[in-house]
Amino acid sequence: MNRSDDVTVMVVPIRDFAGMTRLSGTLTSQARSALAMELAGRVVRAGIDADLDVRVVTGDPTVETWCAHMGVTVVDDPGTGLDGAANTGVAGTGESAWIVVHADLPFVTAEALNEVAHTARHRHVLVPSADGGTNVVGGRGTSSFAFGPGSFTRHLAARPDAVIAPSKALSVDIDTAFHLAAYLAIEPASTLST
Repeated sequence: MNRSDDVTVMVVPIRDFAGMTRLSGTLTSQARSALAMELAGRVVRAGIDADLDVRVVTGDPTVETWCAHMGVTVVDDPGTGLDGAANTGVAGTGESAWIVVHADLPFVTAEALNEVAHTARHRHVLVPSADGGTNVVGGRGTSSFAFGPGSFTRHLAARPDAVIAPSKALSVDIDTAFHLAAYLAIEPASTLST
């Protein structure tokens, strides 16, 4: 198999389904867990539909059981935060291209993931979030990660040669009540709409 034609690994860090604490004033803990699982399901299914090798980095037994149901590989989370989870997921990819994708992207599509994966086979790639973060990072080999508020600037400073790949499908993540309201308006079939 030609190195540029191999399967791209999609790394999805999911610490647990009990997060999304920035929505604690809007949703109960049970509703936040349901939302986290719903969004993660969208991301993982899009990766599967894109024929990517989906691997979830987690140390949570509930997430591990969910991964078994979804039919995706589990990578053990070292428990050192999002950056550490991303590093661990990428470390196991060998010479394959990889993309690290956040689990809370409501409008993710297989087509959008495939576009980023294609770029990652040849160049380092960054997908900025609408609020200055980084929703997807891709490339080959080792990389350093600096997720959190304002992370796009840090990732670009570390990789000034990276392709910047804005994407409507990948630029929105749900971490505010505004994002949640927009999602529910567009996605009436959400488990939260009831």
